[in-house]
Amino acid sequence: MLKFECFFKLPRLALITLWLAYAFLGWYLSAHHIIWLVGAFITSVALAVVWKSSPLLERFTSLGSQGLFVVVSISLIISLSVASAITWTTSFTLFVIPFVSMVLAQVEMSFSGFDKLSTFLCLMFIATTGLAFGEVVDVNIFPSNRY
Repeated sequence: MLKFECFFKLPRLALITLWLAYAFLGWYLSAHHIIWLVGAFITSVALAVVWKSSPLLERFTSLGSQGLFVVVSISLIISLSVASAITWTTSFTLFVIPFVSMVLAQVEMSFSGFDKLSTFLCLMFIATTGLAFGEVVDVNIFPSNRY
């Protein structure tokens, strides 16, 4: 059974900061359609994982040369490096601020006496609702330019 006294010990400022950081991150990801990039990355990782276990994929990749694979891989790495160098300030803001606010909230909750599971569940709930709120803001309140 949950103890309701622990809800009065929540570090509100740290959790509000965490929620705002993830809400901004959710809005930015939704506004700039980065979900397509994330989806392409997850798809490519999934294909790489099942590559060796699927004879169809293995046969398909054997049709191309290894030189072509190396050239495409190196060009992709260079392109991502240049893109991240150009957008360094935005990337810094979007990834460091949520990370630092997550660490702050975790430390505050551990000082307040929460166990690891409660801290993890609370921080995940706050982060998920922040990301979802950022998406809702982009879709319904301040819509960005769509395709």
